[in-house]
Amino acid sequence: MAKYEVEYALFKKCVIEADSLEEAKDKAHMAEDEEIESTEIENTGYVVWEDPKKI
Repeated sequence: MAKYEVEYALFKKCVIEADSLEEAKDKAHMAEDEEIESTEIENTGYVVWEDPKKI
């Protein structure tokens, strides 16, 4: 039996307060896990990010 690697991603929607779109983008890229968890408004669960590939 062969082994296959599958990559999953967890998508979350969050609210970020900022004075501009650029500031919001900066905050989004620098957010720590704890910040994301505390501002989460929707958790869509895990989805396949990359199809299985043989390893």
